[in-house]
Amino acid sequence: LHSHAIAPVRPRLATITAGGYFSYGQTAHGQRHAYGPGAYADFDYRVWRNVGVGIEGEARFRDFLTDSSSGKGISEQNYLGGPRITYRVGRRWLPYVKFLVGGSRFHYPSFISNQTYTYTTYVGGGGLDYHLTDHITIRPADFEYQHWDFPPTGLTPWVYSVGVSYRIF
Repeated sequence: LHSHAIAPVRPRLATITAGGYFSYGQTAHGQRHAYGPGAYADFDYRVWRNVGVGIEGEARFRDFLTDSSSGKGISEQNYLGGPRITYRVGRRWLPYVKFLVGGSRFHYPSFISNQTYTYTTYVGGGGLDYHLTDHITIRPADFEYQHWDFPPTGLTPWVYSVGVSYRIF
């Protein structure tokens, strides 16, 4: 008798995803809150059972919620990247922690100076991804605590985001 040899099913060890999200955050410089869209990409590689390491890159664009018309034009932009660690729980849940570094731009409105300045930014954070299908991932929670090298003592805003991504590889 002859039988077919079937290759064993191997789990995918590396994934690349790209997606977008909506962010809402507390600023640290007198304004109330900021909100806006963003984009992110992740590369993850499973190194041991359910543990993975990877890289995350992101761009956020937030405008400020203010009580007066004088606040129009104030905005922040973040361009960050860095390592992340994941831990798969079951087939669908993927909690993670991350540390990102990059630049953040702060645009002042015309009543101050109509200037845009760039500051070095350090971010610690984490979140949770839910694999809805093999290609679609929902990000119900992403939290970041940021530190900007903003003179004289720095800014420390926090940002909460929700989003969705597509697995490219």
